[in-house]
This record gives sequence, C-alpha cells and structure tokens, in this order.
Amino acid sequence: MSSYEVIGREKSFSVKKKIILLGGIEKYKDNFQNSVSSNCLPINNKESIGVNISKIDFLYELSHKIEFLLWNIDCRQRKANIRTVFYDGAEAIIVFISETKINQIIDYFNEIQPQMQIATLLFCVILEKFTKNKIINAHFKNEDFNSILKSNNFEINKIFDHSSILNQISSNLIKKIQNIELENAYIIDFIQRNLIIPQVETTDQCNDYFEPQINDTRNNHILNTEKLKKFILKLDLDIEFDSLNWVKIRNKELGMFSIFLKNGNVYYFPRICEKCINNKCLKLKKTPFFICIEANSESWTNIEGFNQPELLILSKIFALKDGNEANLPKSVLKQIIKINICGKIRFEK
Repeated sequence: MSSYEVIGREKSFSVKKKIILLGGIEKYKDNFQNSVSSNCLPINNKESIGVNISKIDFLYELSHKIEFLLWNIDCRQRKANIRTVFYDGAEAIIVFISETKINQIIDYFNEIQPQMQIATLLFCVILEKFTKNKIINAHFKNEDFNSILKSNNFEINKIFDHSSILNQISSNLIKKIQNIELENAYIIDFIQRNLIIPQVETTDQCNDYFEPQINDTRNNHILNTEKLKKFILKLDLDIEFDSLNWVKIRNKELGMFSIFLKNGNVYYFPRICEKCINNKCLKLKKTPFFICIEANSESWTNIEGFNQPELLILSKIFALKDGNEANLPKSVLKQIIKINICGKIRFEK
C-alpha cells in the first residue's frame, strides 16, 4: 500500500475550509452571506477593510461536518487593488455574475485561474429576465468563451437553492481528500434571483469589473509539474514516482515521505509506524501525517520556467532525502519527533 493511500479513508470527518465570495453585485453577496452563515461579523467590515468574514456550519451527506469560513470581498473600484491579498488558502471561489454582465466570467477567470491551487472555481449566474439557454446561446458560443469552457472542462448546471453551491464545493473537497490525483474544478451555475436572494425588495446594480494590481512574484501559483518531473529525473536521485504526480522519498532514519507535485504538500509515514505490528493502533489509522514545510525567504533560479514554488519542492526533496535530527529545520523536526512517539509506549510509561 502506498503511504498516502489511506488519506481520507475515514467514512466521516470534520474539517475547516475557506471560501471566497466575489462579484460586482455587492448587496446580493451580502444577502447570500447572511442567509448561509451561522455567525457573521458586521457587514461594515467590508466597507472599511475590504472583506467581511462569517462562519458556515455545513453537514454534507449527513456524515461530513465542514466548517467554511466565508470571505465576502468588496469588488468595487476603491478596493480593487487589495482584494487579491485575501485569496491565499481558499478551498473554493464563488463569483456572483449578473445576467447583464456575463463577460465578467472571462475577466474573473483570467484573474483567478493563475492563482488557484487545487480549488473549486464556481460562477453563479443570477437570472432575473433571461433563461439559462438564452444566455448560453448568446454568449458561450463565441470563441473566447468556448475556448475557456472546453480547455478547463467546465461543468454547467441549473440549481434551485444556495445549498447546491455548498454541496458542489463539499463534493469536490471529498474527492480531493479521497483521491491521489487532484485537479482544479470549474463550475457555472444558473439560478433564479428569487431562489438565492428571497427578499423581493433586494435589488442591486452590478458594478463593472475592476482589475486588481497583482504582485508578479505571486501571480502564478500553478506548478510546472512536467518540467519539474523531467528535472527531478535528470538529477538521478534515489527516489521514485509512485503515481503520476506523487514522489516517494525513503529516509533511512525517519521513514517514508510523499510529495504531491501539484501543490508541494508533504505527507509523512513514520519509521516507527512501519515497524508496528498493532493493526488496531489509532495512530496507524491516521497515517500518513501532513508535514508543513514553508520557505523562509525569496529564491532565484536561472532555469527558464522554474520559480520559487518549483524550487521549494526540489528543496523539500533534498532536505527530506538525507535529513536527520542534526540538520532538519527545528519546526519540521519538532513535528516529526511528536509523530514518532508511540502512544502505547507512552501510556505504559
């Protein structure tokens, strides 16, 4: 069994994830946030700092408890230059699109897609006077739309309540947890305004799209996995590709590490667990364990197509291959030592 094959094998679990809410129809976004949230900060936070945060307690398929933190981001012109600072770490991005400004799908897609790291991008088109088919025939068949939809395998649906949005995001989250090959998910949902914004008195004039200023050093978070794999093979390291985008690294002192090349996540199967013969051990059921390894400073390279994210994965491979208690960073070593303590032995002591 591969060390990462047990990730997400539990039938039920509880997790916390971040959702971003974008789009130029601010009142609709605020109403949606209030409707789905169990706890919400005062909405004037969005006016002052550009974002308002709330908590969504969501039960998916009666067994998966998911706590979403919804970040409702101000997309008006005066806040456009700062909104991208709130994007990091998002599990999903919901963009409310007015039926009168369908082309904003392309604008937001071009802004968000280069920064996505295995996430769900969901456009919610709010219908008032038009139908789903009329909009598709009028807009989706032109060259720009058709190219984006086909190359990214967009899923197109008609939904009837806001819970459908959270169900779709949750479904993709489950797939990420239970499958070793992970991809971004792209969805366009159509919904009648009165179904997602039930208050009849609520109306909003959609703002134009205002392009943010994006820091070039953080503009592209999508890793060049093909180039990365070719370069790893050229280095002739004693490692193996356990699957299409997974690298397995055997460390003689510590155990087995697995790196997912698409986002650099590292999972650790302790040496002490490899030797364990207790199949009922609760710790063994939780393996492999996620190890957080972060860069401390900016890096550089003269290899075309390689940026800091690609180099960070290479540095993780080198560090974990020959790492030991004397040379691994203290923050990483502390996590490994904690995991390597056998619960049974500690209890007996």
